Amino acid sequence: MRPVRLPGPAKGLRIGLFGGSFNPAHTGHLHLAETAMKRLRLDWVWWIVARGNPLKSDHGDFNARLASAEAITGHHPRMIVTDIEQQLGYSYSWPTLLTLVSHAPEADFVWLMGADNMVGFHHWRRWRDIARLMPIAIVARPGVGPGARNSKFARTFVKDRIPEANAPLLPDLAAPAWVYLTGPLDPSSSTAIREGRA
Repeated sequence: MRPVRLPGPAKGLRIGLFGGSFNPAHTGHLHLAETAMKRLRLDWVWWIVARGNPLKSDHGDFNARLASAEAITGHHPRMIVTDIEQQLGYSYSWPTLLTLVSHAPEADFVWLMGADNMVGFHHWRRWRDIARLMPIAIVARPGVGPGARNSKFARTFVKDRIPEANAPLLPDLAAPAWVYLTGPLDPSSSTAIREGRA
């Protein structure tokens, strides 16, 4: 097994894994992480800055994206921004998540995802395997309601969805299991921020 330095303590802890390009990170990302932390009663959220995104043509500079994630978390005491995917040399979420689970088998990991990503989740490499590797929490995003509910992921794993009221139980459940979290929305968008800069 390839030696890996975990971003933080893991044994016996409930940890949300929040991956993304973060090009740049913004308050919508922070809102998602904070919502998941509160509603799932997580001990930590690890922000996994993607080495690259095979589904996007413009990844942006990795170090700039990492710095933007570190800035937006504001040194939150229970959030860690990590470059572990860059260290591992992976460009897909599946091997990164598999590596983390292999190195921290006693942690209760949950994959965190915005509803906008849920819509296209079936385009990810080995997305079904990701869903069977760890529970998933989907956080609502503006304008994505029907698309998320009708997504291939939602339809494939319809029997594995738990009621929103049971969200605190999710980290303890065996995968596949997922929950859709509604609530106040943050309209921030990385695309809009980049276009505004342009």
